Amino acid sequence: MRILVLNYRDRKNPNAGGAELHLHKIFGKLAADGNTVVLLTTAFKGAPHREVVDGITVVRSGSDWAFQLTVARLLKKLDAEFHFDVVYEDLNKLPLLSPFLTKLPKLVQIHHLWRSSIFKEASFPIALFVWLWESAIPILYRKVPFVAVSPSTVKELVDLGISNERVSLVYNGMDPLPADFSPSREKERVFLWLSRVHRYKGIMVALDAFEIFTRRHPDAGFKLRIVGRGPMLSKLPREVEIRGLSGRVIIEGAVDHACKLDFLSRAFCLLQTSYKEGWGLTVIEAATCGTTSIASNVPGLCDSVKDGVTGLLFEVEKGAENCALLMDRIYADERLKKALEINAKRYAESFSWNRAAEETLAILQRTIAQK
Repeated sequence: MRILVLNYRDRKNPNAGGAELHLHKIFGKLAADGNTVVLLTTAFKGAPHREVVDGITVVRSGSDWAFQLTVARLLKKLDAEFHFDVVYEDLNKLPLLSPFLTKLPKLVQIHHLWRSSIFKEASFPIALFVWLWESAIPILYRKVPFVAVSPSTVKELVDLGISNERVSLVYNGMDPLPADFSPSREKERVFLWLSRVHRYKGIMVALDAFEIFTRRHPDAGFKLRIVGRGPMLSKLPREVEIRGLSGRVIIEGAVDHACKLDFLSRAFCLLQTSYKEGWGLTVIEAATCGTTSIASNVPGLCDSVKDGVTGLLFEVEKGAENCALLMDRIYADERLKKALEINAKRYAESFSWNRAAEETLAILQRTIAQK
């Protein structure tokens, strides 16, 4: 099969996130199985125009803001070169309008819809612009099949106006721990926050909740470790100082995979305070390392965390106080914490990138056959 993938970023892009990890895990495996996979994406400083990454031919051109035009300009040229069987559009920002650019069979990947949560991340004019584009998806992709990563995202698409028959569910996978990695047997008194440092990821909720927790338990010796990169990273030292948390918050920034696994393994608990997720890969990564999570009860995270079984969910609308109450609970109840860790690890082991790739391939084949 010859597959054209459209996505704003590849995994080497400095701003890559979970969507790009998902893309390379799925299509790297399909490429390894003998399929031709070409990814059309945006360029970034120092990156070659074309290279092979994970068996995928990555073609980079243009910027985020002009990527819709880039796709319109290059799609037919690439098709003339590779003779694609199907187009896979990873719709995780603005729609790339593939139905108007080619008659090839198409499959659209959705991680999550922004809907009202975009107004927590962007200024009003930009947020409204994104909201309107999302509202037009049922019209722009009128007969196109979709694939979603969680039951929450399936529901979002159906609520938006996409018929349930056109939406398939393929869960994210999870890699087993490296053979040379030994999870820590001892947990440190460190809450871990791991994500891209954007406003909608709820970093301020985490800081406020930790402030409340430390005020209640001043002698417990807990710290908050923040791992990730993003536009709000430079603002965090000031926010930490304002809350009187200097010396208690460790701002790590971006770290490599081995370091991330070490932090996840040693963490007392993961805080996942996002206002919106498609699934919540960090929750499953933490679970693989034997660490439970306190997470927002929002779409995506309510699927990756089974409340009271693999972790605890708090109502993000009630603010940091609700999160801090669960931090109190997990600190006070060691038996509960151990049970959550055991169940979370067992749950994480049920997910596989190989299975996700096989299911995606089957949907692509079905899409071609139906066309």
